[in-house]
Amino acid sequence: MRHWFRSAQQRKIAALLLIFCLLPSLVPAQAASKPPQVRAASYIVMEFQSGRVLAEKDADVPRPPASMTKMMVEYIVMEKVRRGELHWEDQVTVSKHAAGVNEAQVNLVPGEKRTILELFTAMSVYSANDATVALAEKIGGSEEAFVGLMNRKARELGMTHTHYHNATGLDNHFYADPPNVLGSHVMSARDCALLARRLLKDYPEVTKIISQPRIVFRKGEPRQQRLTNWNLMLPGLRFYYPGVDGLKTGHTRNAGYCFTGTAVKNGMRLITVVMDTPAESTRFTATKQLLDYGFSQFTLKTFLSGGQVIPGYERVPVTDGVVPEIPLVTDHPVVFPVEKGQESRYTLHVDYIKRLEAPLRAGEVVGTLRILYDGKEMRNPDPIPVRVLQDVEKASWWELFFRKIGEEVSGLFS
Repeated sequence: MRHWFRSAQQRKIAALLLIFCLLPSLVPAQAASKPPQVRAASYIVMEFQSGRVLAEKDADVPRPPASMTKMMVEYIVMEKVRRGELHWEDQVTVSKHAAGVNEAQVNLVPGEKRTILELFTAMSVYSANDATVALAEKIGGSEEAFVGLMNRKARELGMTHTHYHNATGLDNHFYADPPNVLGSHVMSARDCALLARRLLKDYPEVTKIISQPRIVFRKGEPRQQRLTNWNLMLPGLRFYYPGVDGLKTGHTRNAGYCFTGTAVKNGMRLITVVMDTPAESTRFTATKQLLDYGFSQFTLKTFLSGGQVIPGYERVPVTDGVVPEIPLVTDHPVVFPVEKGQESRYTLHVDYIKRLEAPLRAGEVVGTLRILYDGKEMRNPDPIPVRVLQDVEKASWWELFFRKIGEEVSGLFS
């Protein structure tokens, strides 16, 4: 070596070159890049299928949501229609209270009759406040009663930083007679994303309505109106983004410009929320930044198909069973978003919720599946049930006696 590198300086250079060559194998794989700097008071990016949050900022801070409130009205209407308690062709007679709500509206007049579908479409596409109140009164009997239903549904869906004061998200001064409901009207970015996810998951058919760039209200009538969707990221509109098919904008002086958006690319759907951005254009450019980040940095990985035995849990011991070991499965596919190039750092782990002791029945839930990244649990709002693949009857005392003897003899020889 002294012949090859005669000076100390040459030896130092050689050592540095060696470290440089080995560096790629020593440094762990690079994680996803940092989320973009977004001009919003709070935001969140959520992958739809798993509910995993890919990025967030102040996502649990309650803020005025403006017309993003109407996502809850959409959810309740869709629920009533699915249950058969409402029908799209049902007629609604517009009240003086509903017709008197100011701001974005379709100029309903007292006594006018419109179908549930017409009002729902006007609310979802054009954010029509008069149509929203008319729907609320149809379902609840009054807007106040309907707001009570909204707040109960929010608690049921796990929205812990939400409280509704009215059905529209408007400030009180837009009402001639505002609902008499106590408390501030707020939602968090996380709650908006949770609600959007449930709406799309439970009632995917809603996208046929909310994804329309333009509609005609009272088509063919003297008071016909052509309305453009406030979601300007839809096809043919100013901030078009491929794959966007929803969801709901909002704006008041107190709320700023807000937007809950969703888009699909390469089979992966993302949900984004931006709250209190400074301008109408910003809510869309900020959403584009978040969508670009999510789609460029993450990909969906299928860990298990439905009914597949969980790797590492093919032979799980069962106490007192006629068979000593059984496999564990999940009953639906396990698909999770992972950072591109990081797939190998994810593993699966079962947390048992009961002792594996015979008798057991096929399909019985015995635990939940956790997804780990470098051994640390990933936050996943949907528990993944782990089930027994087969029936296991309790062994007789005679079988257990001889099994015990066999184990002891085997232990002596081993």
